[in-house]
Amino acid sequence: MKLKSIFIVFCMTLILFSFPRSGYSDVVNFKNGDQLAGELLSLSKGILNFATIYSKKIEIDKSQIKSLRTNHSVRVQLRNGWKIKGKLRPTDEGLYSIRTGDANQKAFVEFEEITSINAPTEKPRAWEGKIHAGGSHQSGNTDRVTLNLGGEGNMKFGAERIELKFLTVYAEEDEKITSRNTFGRMQYDHYFSEKWYGLLSMEAFNDKFKNLNLRLAVGPGAGYHFWDDDVKTLKLEAGITYFSEDLKNGEDTQFMTGRLAEKFGYKFSKIFSFKNETVVFPSFEKIGDMKLRNEASLNTRMSEDWSLSLSHILDYDNDAPSGTGSSDSTTTFGLQYEF
Repeated sequence: MKLKSIFIVFCMTLILFSFPRSGYSDVVNFKNGDQLAGELLSLSKGILNFATIYSKKIEIDKSQIKSLRTNHSVRVQLRNGWKIKGKLRPTDEGLYSIRTGDANQKAFVEFEEITSINAPTEKPRAWEGKIHAGGSHQSGNTDRVTLNLGGEGNMKFGAERIELKFLTVYAEEDEKITSRNTFGRMQYDHYFSEKWYGLLSMEAFNDKFKNLNLRLAVGPGAGYHFWDDDVKTLKLEAGITYFSEDLKNGEDTQFMTGRLAEKFGYKFSKIFSFKNETVVFPSFEKIGDMKLRNEASLNTRMSEDWSLSLSHILDYDNDAPSGTGSSDSTTTFGLQYEF
């Protein structure tokens, strides 16, 4: 009899602990009025993974969630890159409080600022980019050689972005150099939200045949990311820039100017894509004066890493140094490697 009583108590205890304790259930309230209780597994890329007693995993669109409450500690990452660990509770003001291990410590955030919950720890992001090289050789009536080498790279980490780009072009005809210039750009972006970001841009340009030892443009600005998906991307930027020109001949100049930029990309198919970048420096002192650089490129993918690239670059300055033209046009074609 005693053994039978012990067995009954054991079975009842086992059954009791087989069900989730309501005091530890996480709760999702939907915009349509429904409610779901269970365990929050993770939130990443706009999808909430949730488990219940009748389903191991349910995927829920973040946009359908009205409120979320956890009764266990979770790892929360915000859009600005901050990471907080604690219990997530909605407040009457429409915010969320995150209770840390110390009950007296709370952080208050908006739900839209939460980018992930319990997301897998990501390895540091390596650089992504491409390197391209091209050239041509002609002999006979004309002995001509052209070479171009360029590349670009970007790295994303949290709310930060870094972009690098360079291009050097060399041409020689009948043993006489006819073109030699180098362009470089570096830009740092910090995203304040999904669309808005602040930036610091620096551009440098050297051209033997435009009387330029070095043209340097440095300045802050702001941008808005209209599109950013697997098919298309569009950014618009505006800011101010400190401009400096070190001339081979003539008086060097330094002045402040504006900066307007657009960056557009479109992927027509898996193998064919187009990209256009325009940067305009309008003068603050004289309306109509400006410097402009536009680069349009077509890429045809041959394999996962290799592609062919055709680019056209227009460099325009309506107030060009004495003895030089206002515009230069360069077309490059080459083999490109992506990493």
